Formats: sequence, structure tokens, C-alpha cells
Amino acid sequence: MKDILIIEDDERLALALKDYLSLRGLSCEVALTGKDGQRKAEEELPSIILVDLFLPDINGLDLIPGLTTISPVVIVITGAEDLALAVEAMRKGAFDFMVKPLDLEALYLKLEKIFPEREMQGLVCKSPPMKKVLSEIKLAARGNASVLVLGETGVGKEEVARTIYKLSGRKGRFVAVNASALPENLFEAELFGYKRGAFTGAFHDKRGLLEEANGGVFFLDEITEMPPALQAKLLRVLETKEVRRIGDTKNIEVQFKLISSSNLPLERVRENLREDLFYRISTFIIEIPPLRERKEDIIPLAREFLREYGREKGIVSLSREAEELLLSYSWPGNVRELRNEIERACLVCSGRVLEPAHFTERLRAGEGFKTLREVEREYAERVLKAVGGNKSRAAKILGVSRPTLRKLLSDS
Repeated sequence: MKDILIIEDDERLALALKDYLSLRGLSCEVALTGKDGQRKAEEELPSIILVDLFLPDINGLDLIPGLTTISPVVIVITGAEDLALAVEAMRKGAFDFMVKPLDLEALYLKLEKIFPEREMQGLVCKSPPMKKVLSEIKLAARGNASVLVLGETGVGKEEVARTIYKLSGRKGRFVAVNASALPENLFEAELFGYKRGAFTGAFHDKRGLLEEANGGVFFLDEITEMPPALQAKLLRVLETKEVRRIGDTKNIEVQFKLISSSNLPLERVRENLREDLFYRISTFIIEIPPLRERKEDIIPLAREFLREYGREKGIVSLSREAEELLLSYSWPGNVRELRNEIERACLVCSGRVLEPAHFTERLRAGEGFKTLREVEREYAERVLKAVGGNKSRAAKILGVSRPTLRKLLSDS
């Protein structure tokens, strides 16, 4: 798998780009034609694709929809006189565009900003609900306000927290702890640390996790499992910005951004926490929808996980039948379950394409097998309902003509 695929018919420019980016630690592949670019994209599964709009064999605009199914980050290269085409490319799904002659340093800085967001699996944002979540993540990354992330088990709450951390630019560490995994008698010592001799077995000083997060982010997963007595102590830390180790007489100043999470609904979180702590931790609330409510993300996510687990065995794609199977399932375990299914399928697959037979019996015997056409019709119906029955607007959102929309809605 390559970091970047460059589809550019000007061989001197393509090789100059490759050499420049390779010197900065990015692995690159070059294609001089659109057809070769399509083939290499399917084989290499690049994280980012740079594509010229004027290629000798294929119009670059026509390439974009297919390329965005492989990588959501497609950057168009165009001449200054062709900005209208660049805008059209963005409408077709391009992530951004750059104008020739290219400023290589500006290109590298753009790519450098993109990669931290691309590193986080589980945050594919093709669906409207997840685009909203991504916007909220970017807002939450600013400043010191505490963030509460809500969602069912497996939706990717820690991935959201880590993305907030990366986008915040904080120099300190990302420190995570699951409140439900710590025995109550160890909880305080783990969070606050202790001085040597503070209790039996305390043979040396130990920094607590809150100290470890100084200058960074402290992620407290399943915060409602935190013992009531420690809730009061955490509240004091948040108010005073100071931590005192067990057995110590002095306070230690700490500055960190708190991100908490829970798989309970907001009202249940409120019921399970001290009221003053609840208000302190929920300055900014992000609710992640379950995977069954964002079907548009299933196939892009599956392809992300396929890049991760299939590249060593040369598995490059999902068959149409496998995609239909994934879309027909309700995913009670959310993104985590999808990741596990793709990982297992890659283990048992001996070819280059994942087929339905490679998935578990549980998935294949799921809630009825819907065809891709049925899934498309259901999505079209949801969009039409969301826009109050306005077919012209629904067709525009779906990127199809009115006749195609009518056909989608009438198919049985």
C-alpha cells in the first residue's frame, strides 16, 4: 500500500513530485495515464491520490468518482485557467485542488495536515450524521473545554477522542483509561499516583494517569462507572488544576483537556454522575450514531479495514455480493464488529477479492439478505423524506437525474 498515487501525464512533473515527497518520508507511485492510474489505485490502495485533469486517454473528471471509492482524499491538479473544472471536480467528490505551477512546499504542508486525520480508522464520514460529527470534532479540538462523547459500544468513541487530541495540536500525551476496567481499590492510585510508603506495597513514588496527561488529553472511558468518592476528587482536580498523590502533602499543577465517554444515553449519564461533575465534563457533547443509522459509511469503512488487514496477502477488494451482504446486516456491534469481520475474512481468504463465503455464519444468516438495489431504494426514500418530498432536491443530493430517482423509488 502506498501513501500517495500521482496520476500525471507530464513525466518530469510526476517524477519531481515523487522525488520531493519521497525525501520527506512518503511512499509514492506514479501513473502517466488515467487507465494506469485506475489500475494502480486498485492494486496499491493509496491513502491519497493526486490526479491531473488533463490526461491522454481519460478525462480526469471522469476518474474522480471511481477514485474516491478507493481513497476519500483525491486532490486535483489543474492549470490556473481551468479553475471552473476544479470546482466541478470538487462537486464530483474531490477533496481539494492545487494550481500549476505547483508549490511543492505548500503541497507537502497540505498533505501533512491531512495524514493525522487519515490515520484514525473508524472515522469515515460519508454519511450526513458523520459529517456533522466531524464538524463537531473540529470545534471540540479548540480550547480547553471538556468533551463528552456518547454512543453505543463499538461506534468508535476512543477514535473520536484521539482525533480531537491530534487536531488540538497539544504537545502532551494522550492518556486513556476505562473506568469499568479498574478495580475500585486501585482506581484512586492509578488516577492520582502515590508516594512511597503511602500504603502496603507502595515501594516507590508513582505518577498518576492525570499527571501523565499533563499538557495533553486525558480520556476517561465509561465515566459513569467511576466510584462516587472519586467523582468528587476528579471534580476538584478540574476546578483547581491540581493533583495530590496519595500520601503526599503537596499539590502538583496539571493542565489537560478532559474527554469522557459513555455508552448510556445523556439522561442516564446525568443520573449516574454527581450533578456538578456532569456539568463540568459536558461542556461540549458529541453523539456518535450507530452504524445501522449511517449505511453510507459501511462500504468505505470496510475498504479502510481491508487496506489494513488485506495488504500483506494482496487482497484488494470486496465483491459486489460481499458489499450487498455487509449492507444488509444491522451491525449491533457497530464499527468494531465490522472491523472484526473484515479482519477474519482476510485471514480465511486465499484470493484477491473478499466474497460472502469468507464472512461468519452469523453475518450471512443476519436479518435477511437485501440486494444492493433494495438498499439504494431505502436510502433514496430516506433522502426524499428528509427534503419534504421535493424530488428535484432529492435527486440533486443523491447525484442522480429525476428519471433515475423515479426508477430507484419504483423498483421492487
